[in-house]
Amino acid sequence: MRLVRNFLSLAGAEIVSKVVTFAAFAYLARFVGPEGFGHLEYAGTALFCATLLVEQGFGPYGAREIARAPQETTRLVGEIVWTRVLLALLSYGCIIGWALALNRQPVTKLLLLYGASLLATPLLLQWVFQGHDRMAVVAVAQVLRQSVFAFVVFAGVRNAERLWLAAVAEIAAVGIAAGYCVWMYGREFDGLTKIRARFSGRLFREGVPIGLSQLFWVVRIFGGTLILGSLASASEVGFFAGALRIMVAAHTFVWLYYFNLLPSLSRAWQQDHAAFAGLVRQSFHGVIWLAAAGGLLWAVLAPPAVTLVYGAAFAPAGLTLQLLAGVCVAAALSGHYRFGLIAAGRQTNEMLVSVWGALVAVIAIPVGYRWLGLPGAAAGLLAAEIAVWLAAWWAGRRLLRLTRHSLLLWRPLLAVAGTTALLWHWASWGLVGRALLAFGALSALALLLDGELRERARLLLATLYARSQRGSLEAA
Repeated sequence: MRLVRNFLSLAGAEIVSKVVTFAAFAYLARFVGPEGFGHLEYAGTALFCATLLVEQGFGPYGAREIARAPQETTRLVGEIVWTRVLLALLSYGCIIGWALALNRQPVTKLLLLYGASLLATPLLLQWVFQGHDRMAVVAVAQVLRQSVFAFVVFAGVRNAERLWLAAVAEIAAVGIAAGYCVWMYGREFDGLTKIRARFSGRLFREGVPIGLSQLFWVVRIFGGTLILGSLASASEVGFFAGALRIMVAAHTFVWLYYFNLLPSLSRAWQQDHAAFAGLVRQSFHGVIWLAAAGGLLWAVLAPPAVTLVYGAAFAPAGLTLQLLAGVCVAAALSGHYRFGLIAAGRQTNEMLVSVWGALVAVIAIPVGYRWLGLPGAAAGLLAAEIAVWLAAWWAGRRLLRLTRHSLLLWRPLLAVAGTTALLWHWASWGLVGRALLAFGALSALALLLDGELRERARLLLATLYARSQRGSLEAA
């Protein structure tokens, strides 16, 4: 129950955050156009890479260790915060050097401003509250950060010449979210003034592999923007980055689910293998059906979604966004094995899986672009994510003894194939009709093919009916 409650808390916060962030970037895109949006996303991607150099994998590592031993909170905060401070100074220096060497406006100005937000990053302490299962604090910090960003954008940007205010908005957002985290830490724990600067070899041994894994994830997901920056026009970069931003927003809910699941996986691994394997299997069974439904609806709604969010100028990004649906689906499935490896202390193996995915992406994205343009680049990213899923699955079987998961795949695959055939046959239906057809057909096939899913649905309906009857009796 706590797992569900925490996830709903985080999911609600992410919905609010993504709505305001989408609105802010849609507002920016309409003012600056595909070319200006391409510049903005190029600088933002560079900042994302620098941020991961600061964060490393210390957050997931710290959350995992706190979940195992809550009494170690103060020591871990001392180690992680001070180490991140040094890395933030180093990373900002690198950003400054790169921006000046690049000497290309408006990207240089955006990089210099964006980079300043790195200095507040060490004080984003959501990982502490994650380890203590205090997900409400994490949720508030996230909503606060994105709301401040959106407010500054809406209040300040009036034309393309004020694009630099997007970077100022990021500085304000990170600073205020960090201030909230510090305030909450002071209320709940000992306060930052009582911690000592500590540096631990173990922190680097166990945290850096997770951080490198995250960095390679950025190379895999956002590397396409940087690669296309040297191959395509600024407008094409804007089209690709616009579709990618929508995909990453959806992917956030995938990450959020595993962010919330990680402490439970860690505790289950400490208990016994049966508890761990049972938790993973139960989660995998539910996630694969949700991923199938989400992927189909995404493919149907993608073209109008692009123009709705960014305007008619971004219509060429519709097919690219359709292909990126598969990236999110593959990530939802591979997450069980990737986060399972982290929970079991096998973060180095998880990092190697990410290295493999980054290598595939670096090759497949430019080859795909040369062959088929922007849809080819999206197909290259999809190939990389499928490669990660297969490698993580193999590692899960070998190192975590997670077996027989392939038996859970065939029913959703059959249901997706049947629904796709129906959509192909009734291709002339309107957008709403096709979306309803996709949802209805997949739901019917899921209940027909999967007895376990039917039983869950029956229990849910029985519970809802019992509550309604109890409510009627209380009202009477």
